[in-house]
Amino acid sequence: MAQAFGATVSVEGPPSDAEGYVFVKRRPEVDHEVFMVRLLADIGAPDRLLLHHRSGFAVVRLPFGRIKRLRSDPLVETAGGIQFDAERFAAVTGSGP
Repeated sequence: MAQAFGATVSVEGPPSDAEGYVFVKRRPEVDHEVFMVRLLADIGAPDRLLLHHRSGFAVVRLPFGRIKRLRSDPLVETAGGIQFDAERFAAVTGSGP
């Protein structure tokens, strides 16, 4: 791209200690209870789990550097950063942020 367009290309993510929201989807063959036990152990604190559903996904709040560990977990199919408005979610669900 740099040669073709004369552009400067930089691929940088946020600092590894910056926190963000992560969508985590389990592999279809993995039991949800087993997935949740492992996920809670990986994220380290239950308040980092924002929501989950038995269909096989969860949304968690983590430092970006820890997403790599989730991605390499054999129970996890997908783990990636998302935009998530925790205050709006709390307002809709009636739960605290």
